[in-house]
Amino acid sequence: MEQERSNNVDKLYVFVEKMMGPDARRVFEVLYQEGEELSEYDIMEKTELRGSVVRRALNMLAEKGLVTYRRLRHPDKGRLIFYWKVNYEGLPAVIEARKRAALERLKYLLEREEETQYYICPLDKTRYTFEEALEYEFTCPRCGEMLVPDSERDLRIEILRQYVRLLEADRRASREGGG
Repeated sequence: MEQERSNNVDKLYVFVEKMMGPDARRVFEVLYQEGEELSEYDIMEKTELRGSVVRRALNMLAEKGLVTYRRLRHPDKGRLIFYWKVNYEGLPAVIEARKRAALERLKYLLEREEETQYYICPLDKTRYTFEEALEYEFTCPRCGEMLVPDSERDLRIEILRQYVRLLEADRRASREGGG
């Protein structure tokens, strides 16, 4: 059970890094591991990142709904201090929205791939739709080589179908309480 939780946390870190970069991941990791509110100064100290980098990462994380903040006025200096924490309640919804967007994008790509016949330049591997190939008289406009039917189309379609199936199964499992 502890191993599964650790794997899920690691997946969450990778998700954050892919979405927003390694600096945002470091900031998110510190907030997640601390489990409590931290000021941006505490985060700078723990991550050893510059203030501008930490603020940019925090703003990106907040924009995606992964962290929240509250602000207080410093009693002596009068300036605002922001305290940040992981939005634990909102994390599942944010992740589900990203999965839904990825699934929609994959379905769009699959549909386009299935509906379109592509031709490819054997030298530079540039792909052209049938209409584009016809317009160029089945000759590559860059190098003059004859365009040939895309022989990897079926493989590309099968890979897209597999990703769609995996993501649909993952979303079903999440809705049924399995993930």
